[in-house]
Amino acid sequence: MGCRIGVVGAGALGLLYAGLLGAKVYTRTVEQAELIGVRGGVTVVRDGRETRVAVQAVPVLEADFERLDLVVFTVKSYQLPDLAEMIREIPMQTPLLFLQNGIGHLEWLESLGHETVLVGTCEHGAGKLDGASVEWRGVGRTNWAVFRGNLEAGLRDFLMGQTGFPFVEKSDFEAMLYDKLLINAVVNPLTAVLSVRNGALIHNAFFYEVFEKFGREVADVLKRDEQWFERLTAVCEATAMNYSSMATDVMEKRRTEIDSILGAVIRLAKQQGKEALISEILYAQVKGLEGEYLQ
Repeated sequence: MGCRIGVVGAGALGLLYAGLLGAKVYTRTVEQAELIGVRGGVTVVRDGRETRVAVQAVPVLEADFERLDLVVFTVKSYQLPDLAEMIREIPMQTPLLFLQNGIGHLEWLESLGHETVLVGTCEHGAGKLDGASVEWRGVGRTNWAVFRGNLEAGLRDFLMGQTGFPFVEKSDFEAMLYDKLLINAVVNPLTAVLSVRNGALIHNAFFYEVFEKFGREVADVLKRDEQWFERLTAVCEATAMNYSSMATDVMEKRRTEIDSILGAVIRLAKQQGKEALISEILYAQVKGLEGEYLQ
């Protein structure tokens, strides 16, 4: 069964998902939509090889969401409220999949009236080369779980049949998001503040000491199992040459997702009556860096 997929957001992940799924992509600007049209689609670069996929691009303000089987949101968590009016135009029976970092968006998702809402985590590495091309820097998988509703069998079969770009269904959306939150909450702020690649956290002895203590603090708040440090270290090793999304945001002077990621950890710690001193310090440092360039 073929499915008609729409992707809202044309950053690195949006271009990657649009290109690999052959999905229609909804861009923030008219200029980017026109560039994708002129180029004849989205170019995905992997290991130096370019693959151009025919993709229809539409500015999000001109979006028509009729006749879609799934709409995937790859925008930042803080951008979702600005899309609320547009999302209400999507037919209520159309399933929505949200791929945001952190857990800050979960409460907001409760306000949606759509019958089926999915949440997911992305393990792929991607870097936007320009408005119509993306580099696939790390092959992983998309974990997804039902937040509300039920997924039609044909769409589930379509997602689970993507062997080269795997989707893995999880039974517990909260556990799935918390596992990813541990990684994002530790790796992203540290690499952003230190301005280093992921691998530096485990290969530099001084950084490693902070990494270990910080990881223990976050794992305790999120109540992760005893294998948390092994998984965290494995992610840094596998993505050693990559800059985290938050480090990239700071370098390119963009707003980060620190509130949805580390801010959420701090809120949970307060609810549990726990101290999260390292988290609070790193949160303040990232917010301070943002303050240097955001008006």
